[in-house]
Amino acid sequence: MLQNSDSLESFYLDVLEKLVSQPTAPFREERVAHRIATFLREWGVPFELDEFGNIIAHYQHGTDCRPMVLMAHMDHPAFVITARGGPNGTDFVGKLQGGVSAQCFVQEVAVRLFPSSRPDSEAGLAARIVGFKQGEKPREVEFYLSLDKADAVAAVEPGDFGVWDLPDFELRDNFIHARVIDDLVGCAAALLTLWKLSQEQPDTNVYGVFTRAEEMGLVGATAVLQSGRMPKAAYIVSLEASKTLPGAVQGEGPVIRVGDKIFTFQEEAEIVLRTAAKNLNKGGPAGGPPLFKSQRQLMSGGGCEAGAALLAGYTATGLAFPLGNYHNVTSDFKLEPENIHKADYIAGIVLLQEAVRLMPQADNLRSDLIKAYGDVEPLIEQLKASTTLIKKAVHPTDNTLGLGK
Repeated sequence: MLQNSDSLESFYLDVLEKLVSQPTAPFREERVAHRIATFLREWGVPFELDEFGNIIAHYQHGTDCRPMVLMAHMDHPAFVITARGGPNGTDFVGKLQGGVSAQCFVQEVAVRLFPSSRPDSEAGLAARIVGFKQGEKPREVEFYLSLDKADAVAAVEPGDFGVWDLPDFELRDNFIHARVIDDLVGCAAALLTLWKLSQEQPDTNVYGVFTRAEEMGLVGATAVLQSGRMPKAAYIVSLEASKTLPGAVQGEGPVIRVGDKIFTFQEEAEIVLRTAAKNLNKGGPAGGPPLFKSQRQLMSGGGCEAGAALLAGYTATGLAFPLGNYHNVTSDFKLEPENIHKADYIAGIVLLQEAVRLMPQADNLRSDLIKAYGDVEPLIEQLKASTTLIKKAVHPTDNTLGLGK
């Protein structure tokens, strides 16, 4: 078992690096899924596949308490090959999958193709997007691609996928840079929470749900939640890398997410995360800097899987890692690695590890939080006792109060 903070940090970064080094796309998450399944087997965490290809891991020990569901998606914006041959002698036609502005493809974009005929290829085939056509909707973008090596054209078939040719993982100046942070950082955080539970065996009830095709409209999350596989009493926590915004600053901690672009989330589930953050700050110096940094903010840069949970009738909240270069898009519409602050990543894992331990107490946390802000019952009695003055002011029978007209 890892003992010190340095070895833990190294381990957490290694898990993330192994995940983000896997190419992924909506409906083509198999390489990430293989890596997740490998971790779960190594750590002895039970899991299964549902009929949609979502991975559902489950830890339960010593209690039948309300469960927490940590939900993260395995895909990222990318593209799929739709046909051989394209305009002006290009080799293939492709189609964008996910939310990336067509302005990013005005210039040539280097990509890597991953043919199904070569499932063990780690590097893929080098190619370039040399032209595009915008459809009626923002996400309707058709690509025209040329392969760097003509003799590799025969290996690629319609249905194969490709990703932007960007570095897998780099750690520089306390920032993690990777082609895919959204949402493999959420997958890593869920995995490492399950790892911690498997190591220490506390009494709690936690699911890790790793979903598919989120970038196409929360597809995998909607499927698993509508299937009834998750207990209705569960608190769903959507784990995301979400676009950094004012009030959600990189390096200031993970963000307890009160809502997204579409929905406001629910206090009942959020209280578990807030209590976990409060617990992690116990013992800090009065008036001094917090022991544990976290933020609380509406993250309106996009939608997330908490929305699918709300629509399916679940109680939901979210935790977000403030993300730079959201969906790889820079302010001048270039494609570059996404980035998060290393401290936010580590703190997010620590927060989740504390939160899942609180689930046996979940039903009492709201009342405990209210008490922490002060008991107002005596003041309510004082309020009732002082209503005579209000009644005279609102319904005066004379001017004994000296009130003006």
